[in-house]
Amino acid sequence: MRWKLAVTLGQLLFLSNTAVGQKDSVPQPTTDHTLVRKWIAPVGIAASVALDPEVREWTLREHTRTLDRLAKSVNPLGTAQHLVSAMAITYAAALLTNHESLASGTLKTAAAYIASDLAESALKPMIGRERPDVEGNSRRFHPFTGNGDWHSLPSAHVAHITSIATAVAMQTQSTPITAVCSALVAAMAWDRVYEDQHWTSDVTATIALTSVISSMTVRWLESRNHR
Repeated sequence: MRWKLAVTLGQLLFLSNTAVGQKDSVPQPTTDHTLVRKWIAPVGIAASVALDPEVREWTLREHTRTLDRLAKSVNPLGTAQHLVSAMAITYAAALLTNHESLASGTLKTAAAYIASDLAESALKPMIGRERPDVEGNSRRFHPFTGNGDWHSLPSAHVAHITSIATAVAMQTQSTPITAVCSALVAAMAWDRVYEDQHWTSDVTATIALTSVISSMTVRWLESRNHR
């Protein structure tokens, strides 16, 4: 189904960018696998742009009470109120229990979140893409506007959860944790399309952009710590 393809593209974007962030700083010879990974983001975004209208139409037809309840339970995972509180509690608990590595990791994750949030907040009004629930036209743009109806790209919810998921996956380098992080990002991407707040290409582009910003922030902080 089309929406499953869109969610899969989002997962690939997150996993590919996280994998790049986990690589050693030692130069590696270019391989076919690396080239394929570099093409995942642009191809995935291009595919989602082409699927925008069809995915929206299909999603609107497939609304059910069960999915509505699922969307309501997923939505808080992308809100600043819940995520910032969770990071603050984790950091405080790490300090109280003398887990220095957890405290340090939480600070890096918070920095990645802030950097991603600043970029997302700046780009929304600059790009000015109309939300799908306004007129249902994915090609309408009104740059440099403060009207929330034109703040479809990027998605704040997706940016928030992706920034944290990327930072956590990078620092733990655990396959199970990366899988959980990927699932959370995919769930949030689905939610924003399901609730008709963002186009499919909005969420895939947000995942790609935020993964890069988050991973770059974590790597920069780690390089400063080493020095």
